[in-house]
Amino acid sequence: MMISSWSKYSLLAFAAIVSCCARQVVAASLAEDAAIDGAYSAEANGAWKGANPTPEENPLGTDNGGAGFLPWNFAGGAHYPSSSPYGQLNHFIDAVDYPASSFNNLGSPAFALTNANFKQGGSTARATRTFQHSLAVGEAIYFTFDNPLLQPIDNDGAGFILRLNSGRGPKDTPGVVEHFGLFATSGFNGNRWAIADDAGVTDLGLSTASTSSGAKFQFTVTGLQSYSLALLPLAGGSPLATRSGMLGGVGAIDTLEIVLYGNGSGNGVAGEGALPTGQRELFFDNLAVRDSSVAGDYDQNGIVDGADFLKWQSTLGSSADLSADGSGNGVVDAGDLTIWKSAVSVSSNAMTVPELLNGFPLFCCSVLLALKLSRAPNLAGCVTDHCRE
Repeated sequence: MMISSWSKYSLLAFAAIVSCCARQVVAASLAEDAAIDGAYSAEANGAWKGANPTPEENPLGTDNGGAGFLPWNFAGGAHYPSSSPYGQLNHFIDAVDYPASSFNNLGSPAFALTNANFKQGGSTARATRTFQHSLAVGEAIYFTFDNPLLQPIDNDGAGFILRLNSGRGPKDTPGVVEHFGLFATSGFNGNRWAIADDAGVTDLGLSTASTSSGAKFQFTVTGLQSYSLALLPLAGGSPLATRSGMLGGVGAIDTLEIVLYGNGSGNGVAGEGALPTGQRELFFDNLAVRDSSVAGDYDQNGIVDGADFLKWQSTLGSSADLSADGSGNGVVDAGDLTIWKSAVSVSSNAMTVPELLNGFPLFCCSVLLALKLSRAPNLAGCVTDHCRE
């Protein structure tokens, strides 16, 4: 399909106008939580408390911020407070319990896990969150995370795990089944991320250093036993890694489990000189469960906007990358553009109201449109079906 210079750039301008002026079509939210929630405000003995901590961890609590989740569960931890600059808090809220860390690239506040600078102790921080309802086909879980570099405190190794279970609890709890795991272990697989699913263990081909400045986790249940995963840059853009596969075990996912073990704490020093720097900590935030089956949401972030048009444009004509095949006919074509335009059209009932607030967004869009058109290159002579700048 050939796109004229005017058509291509008027559509680009339309995508920009939609992003600038119109309210976005957002997937239905089934659960949301973030560290900025009032449930995690400063209090004695730590701002983040939940069920089943060990005596060496934060005290027992019932914190349950946001909506759509059950209270936090910290079963399965092991901590040595005298060997950590964070003391008893092996789970804490960055910028609430301690000053904001420069190693936290998610923005403050954020949830944080830490270990202890105690050798051969099996130090483990484990935070588990169960959803009020199990994930159904078409639903997805999202969160941001910022992992540390793997820095084992002893020969037992260090690692982190992002795990999805059924059975409403952490792995190794009776009745709990692990269906999916994204993990990294020091000295294994070149310190790269790996996937655990029905196929066993698979190298994702992505270094843990690539996500140590932060990333977005996006996991979608695509069938009764199938899934798709995308790890995305915090600032947006092409995925860092993707994976589609089959879930291990039997049952519907209802729990997120995040684990950090053996990586030390703060600046890695025990006793005098120990500092809570955030250098060895695992940060995460912005948990959400959404219905991802929104027409026109081609980048599968739960929102229909101009970025989805760009996804359609970059895959136009493809029968291999079908992320923008909204019609399901096996090829990305003009019909899929129509689906996107219907979702974001300013005259469509799918939009809430494409409000232009106080005139400023209208001015902004006019300038953006002018810039887009004035910078359009001459595409005369483009004769392929996949014109690119």
